[in-house]
Amino acid sequence: MARSCRNSMLPRRQIDMSCQPLTWLPCFPARSGMRKLILAILAAAAVIVVAAGAFVTGRIRAVSADLAQRLESQTGVQLTSSGLPGVSFWPRFSVSFGNVVIPAPQGVASAPLATIGTLRVVPAAGFLGIGDDGILEVVLEKPSINLVVGANGRTNWNFGAKPLEGEAEGLPLRIVDGRIAYLDERSGSAVALGDFEATASLAGLAAEMSAKGAFVWNDRRATFTLFLKSPQRLAEDGSPADLTLEAPGFAFQFSGRSALANGFELDGQSEIKGTDLGLAASWFGAALPAGMNGARFELAGAVDSSAKGLLFTNAQFALDDMSGQGDVGMVSGKGRPKLEADVNVDTIDLTRYSGSPGTANGSFLSTPWSSTRIDFSALRTLDAKLEITTNAFAYGTFRTGPAQLKADLSDGILDLKLTKASYADGTLDLTLNVDGKAETPAIQFGANGEDLAADKALSAALGFGDLHGKLSPSFSINANGKTFAELISTMKGQAAFRAVAGSLAGVDLPATFSKVSSQILNGWGQDRSRATSFDAVSTTFTIADGIAETSNLILTSSALSFTGKGEVDLLRQAVDFKVDPQLAVNAPDTTASQQHFATFPVAIQVKGNWAAPRIYPDMPGILEDPASAYAALKKLGLGSSD
Repeated sequence: MARSCRNSMLPRRQIDMSCQPLTWLPCFPARSGMRKLILAILAAAAVIVVAAGAFVTGRIRAVSADLAQRLESQTGVQLTSSGLPGVSFWPRFSVSFGNVVIPAPQGVASAPLATIGTLRVVPAAGFLGIGDDGILEVVLEKPSINLVVGANGRTNWNFGAKPLEGEAEGLPLRIVDGRIAYLDERSGSAVALGDFEATASLAGLAAEMSAKGAFVWNDRRATFTLFLKSPQRLAEDGSPADLTLEAPGFAFQFSGRSALANGFELDGQSEIKGTDLGLAASWFGAALPAGMNGARFELAGAVDSSAKGLLFTNAQFALDDMSGQGDVGMVSGKGRPKLEADVNVDTIDLTRYSGSPGTANGSFLSTPWSSTRIDFSALRTLDAKLEITTNAFAYGTFRTGPAQLKADLSDGILDLKLTKASYADGTLDLTLNVDGKAETPAIQFGANGEDLAADKALSAALGFGDLHGKLSPSFSINANGKTFAELISTMKGQAAFRAVAGSLAGVDLPATFSKVSSQILNGWGQDRSRATSFDAVSTTFTIADGIAETSNLILTSSALSFTGKGEVDLLRQAVDFKVDPQLAVNAPDTTASQQHFATFPVAIQVKGNWAAPRIYPDMPGILEDPASAYAALKKLGLGSSD
């Protein structure tokens, strides 16, 4: 039974010990008093809870009303959400709305302008409503924003908002983990940006907006800043805009007018500057040769655009130490980027981008053809249409003077033309067609040269600089294959050349044919101190399955003339010719009109590897029994050409 401690008010020294056992226990009132106290506490708690609930509800309503009023008055947009609003106290008091939808304007048959996973509103006055009124921040978590231009040209973001009088306070927005997509139903043009993060200030669709943030496109992250005079005017006549973009390998700046009603429209001044052309191209889905990695580039000028892409007019551009000017367009191809250009370039030197030293390959004619697969995949990642006028074009040891270059790359097929090129003291036209789309690539090559310096031309093409004179070649060949060896083995077409007033360095053919009358020669017997002069040498070839056949090989000179026929096995790098030489037999001081020639009694066989063939008279059994064959040859003697 409870006891009252009547002695509890006695002086400390006079405490009644009868109460001592209760000294360490609280002193409760009687049972009826306790009930009253508990009820009072519960009633107070209920009042506090109700008041707090009413306060929180009031704050939610106030925040919601403020947001709705500002959105509707400044943009004409009305939000809808499902479920009850939520509140959060950390790190700041905020009211959240789930599954928020921003519908398209009335009368526009389109998907909603945006669906938002969670929309959080942070009031400036905080939880207690103390301080400035208004909204400190609106956070859009996981929004999906869809900008659509319908088939009838109407946009789903033009709500007909009126410009606000005076300066309106911008609504601070923050987008977290968002997605922005654009679709033009008329052309099918579409772009989607993922992992979109941004902060923005929007006073209304008809008022100024500034934003900065980042997004991911083609698995690469980029950052941006944006200013729009009027977002709504993007759907109308266009809005003044400033845009900067920092993307992998390059930076982009634009200032001018922007619109979306007729596709992506930019009209103003722009500059693109980069430190890695290969990386920048990969961001757009194009694969350039590895040599382009790290290439510096710049492009600046007046820019205009449409749904097709960007067009720089009379632009200045540079690629490493090369520079030029003209019109450059970056447009949308068939599912891949497309480059269009009509430009003048002082000097084009692609040597550094080839991935090879660019020196003459002196062993080209003695090195087996490569069996490594040729990679044409880059042709399928980019389309291009180029017209280039240049004062000089260079690729390795191949160097021209003034030339015109045209290239058309579409759907993995490259068509390249080099025309009116000043080359090796003459003129040269080249055509190249590469079908990189086919499972087995196909190549067509054509060349026509006039009065080329033979040593310069052949040294650049084959690493063979021993032929001198004025060379006029003509080729029209095609081949199929996955490797260089396969291409050579399937080659077919026509080839011809004629060289005049020249010489063949390192070989004395009159001496060679004289020696053949008594011995079998292995190789050309090269001697760098000797040479064979000629007035003209010419032939035509018919090529099939990598074998070039001729029946009209002709060489004329004061000391030697011959005709020949045979074939060149390009794959095996072997020759099989029979020539009928005529050797001069007059004294050295004999005039040309008095010159006489002696014919060899039999044809001369030139057979074997083209770098070192065996040369011998075409006598039966000569390789098995040279002595008997040469004895029979001696009896035949040399005939007269007269």
